[in-house]
Formats: sequence, structure tokens, C-alpha cells
Amino acid sequence: MKKILVVALVGLMSISMLSGCASKATTKTGLGHSTVISKATNATTDAAGLFQADTIMAAVSVDSNGKIVSVTIDKVQPKMNFGTDGKATTAVDTVVKSAVELGDEYGMVKFGKAVAEWDKQMESLEKWMVGKTIAQVKAMKVTAEGKSEEADLKSSVTVGVSSYIVAVEEAVKNAK
Repeated sequence: MKKILVVALVGLMSISMLSGCASKATTKTGLGHSTVISKATNATTDAAGLFQADTIMAAVSVDSNGKIVSVTIDKVQPKMNFGTDGKATTAVDTVVKSAVELGDEYGMVKFGKAVAEWDKQMESLEKWMVGKTIAQVKAMKVTAEGKSEEADLKSSVTVGVSSYIVAVEEAVKNAK
């Protein structure tokens, strides 16, 4: 009886492993990014200067029909401050945490009175994208400011989504 049970379990494990391999073979994953200059203020004799570029990164897996199976979005926002003399005051070796790493420290709720922190808003956006093709994602209704007009996103994603969609599109194109 033990031998039959062992053979049956080994058989089931083999089948589940093979079915897992088959589903992975039809899924492709790609990486994408977009970078936008989000802030630039010249230093003057009366005021310090600032330069900030936002780099959005996306990892996307799509199935054989081009539907998004999973998507992860993150961003980094390195800032370079300049004194009134025009010299950099931010150390060149400054380590910059990503928005996901910052979590609640990002400060959108505390300082911007947002509905949720950036990472939670991205979770809502990512969840919305799953099951859609990149064409469906790109067809998202947006305001003139680039904010989503989709009924199921308006209350949970209040940030502009355009640069995130660019990164996701590139990731889909790079999926191999």
C-alpha cells in the first residue's frame, strides 16, 4: 500500500511540475523604464537650486495572448540641490530609496493630503492592469493632467499615470 501511495504522490508531483513548466513557457517577462525631469530650479544669489529626475521602472509578465499576468512598478526620484553659489550641496554618492522602499515615508498622505501613499496607489494601478493587453492599458481614459478617469481607479489612483504606462509599454515590448 505504501508503494502505491508513493508512486501516486510522485506521479502527481511530476504532473504538477510539468504543468507549472508549461505555463511558465507561455509567459514572457520584460523590463521597461521612463525618465522625466520633474523639477528644475536655478540657483540664484537669493535662493538655492534643485534638479530632480524621476525614473519609473516596470517589470511586466504577459501570457501568449499578450495579456498582462503580473506587473510591478517602482520609481526613484534623485534630487540634486545647489547652493546660492551654484555649487552642488547634495553628495554625489547619496543613496536614493525607491518610492516602494519609502512606503509611508514617501509623504503623499502627510504632506500632500493624498488618498493613499504612492506604493498603495501603484498597487491599485497594477491590479487594474492585470488581465489587460497593453493596447487596453494605453486606452485608459485620462484627464488633461494625465490622471486616470477610469471609474475603478479614480478614487484609489490620484497621481498622473502617463509615465507609468510608458514604462509598462516598454516592458511589454521587451518581454522575452
